[in-house]
Amino acid sequence: MTFSGTSILRIEPVSPAARAGLRTGDVILSCNDFPVRDWVDMLAVSSEACISLSIKRGPLKRTVSLKRRPGVGWGIDLDGSGVRHCRNKCVFCFVDQQPPGLRDSLHVKDDDVRYSFLNGTYITLTEQQAEEAIARGFNSLHVSVQTTNAALRGKLLGLPGPIEILPLLDRLSENGIEVQAQVVEVPEWNDGEELENTISDLYSRHNISILGVVPVGLTKWRKGLEPLSRPTALQAGQTLNIVKNWQKKALKKKGRPWVYAADEYYAITGEDVPELSFYGDNTLVSNGIGLLAAMIDDSSARKFHGSGAILTGTMAASYIQKAVKHSRYRVVPVKNTLMGSEVSVAGLLSGADVIEAMRSNCNSGEKVFLPSVMFNYNGITLDEHTLDTIRGIAGFDAVRVNTIAELP
Repeated sequence: MTFSGTSILRIEPVSPAARAGLRTGDVILSCNDFPVRDWVDMLAVSSEACISLSIKRGPLKRTVSLKRRPGVGWGIDLDGSGVRHCRNKCVFCFVDQQPPGLRDSLHVKDDDVRYSFLNGTYITLTEQQAEEAIARGFNSLHVSVQTTNAALRGKLLGLPGPIEILPLLDRLSENGIEVQAQVVEVPEWNDGEELENTISDLYSRHNISILGVVPVGLTKWRKGLEPLSRPTALQAGQTLNIVKNWQKKALKKKGRPWVYAADEYYAITGEDVPELSFYGDNTLVSNGIGLLAAMIDDSSARKFHGSGAILTGTMAASYIQKAVKHSRYRVVPVKNTLMGSEVSVAGLLSGADVIEAMRSNCNSGEKVFLPSVMFNYNGITLDEHTLDTIRGIAGFDAVRVNTIAELP
């Protein structure tokens, strides 16, 4: 790979970069003698209080020194800092089946190896992405495998011809890159024997640190898309059996379960979820794996003194109800009218649906508890409500909670 540096998009006034005379349009070639391809490289090599930049302005090259106080940024915005978009046409793509009017970020199809390393977002893993990860010296990635059957993988990704994954995973392994893998299971596509083979292939590769199996998410906004179905109770049970058998093998050989099924599989079959300790240092919770266990952990040993209405998605409702059955709390399952009835997780509840549920099911003056997972890091729901707007419109005193343990 050859690189020609990255352009400065903006210089913040009264910043170290401004004081050093840097300008918009200058090209940063290197920082402290390390090549700079984009903001990721710049972030990795510019943590010191003093840095030396090799820049190009027109045909001229020069070296500029920058100094800063602790906690102060360099004041440089680089070109190309945006996310790289996905070029696949996955038959199960959740972005393709979302309603209009959601947060802008929810309509972005990302497939960016840089964000996979930095933020843990999942990528398809192409030849180019593997090459870039190796060249940058990344030590971990999150990869959506879906299946190790190349012909089937091509069909799932909506691409012509077979799409190999195992050779790329092996290349990452040869270069010391650990992989957290994911399989989005689509009934009649990559479940059953295909899932069994996929888990077997990944299990034999030492750089696959953990594997999550999650069911395809389907909304009511699928007009014109590939006909797909959600797992039935029988299919979910078969998937759980496959996962459990591999967990037994992994516990003996690896000392940990290694492969985990999403909470939805347990809910579909009506099974209890494993104890929180079963998930260990759970890095898959954002994928809906172990979230229920974390939500209800230690609730059976607790005495609740407060009261109120706990609003949650229809999937978690029965588990939470069981956890608070000897208390004065009651659980209100919220139907997802925005996405459709098949979307049952709390993390995809809209502010509008929660407001309607509060108005219809909560008593005047009753304290209301909302799941924190329905808000993003900025405290905004997928339909751009905040906790304050929900309170104001619904007319209830509502608070956010992460787990049952936070209830008074």
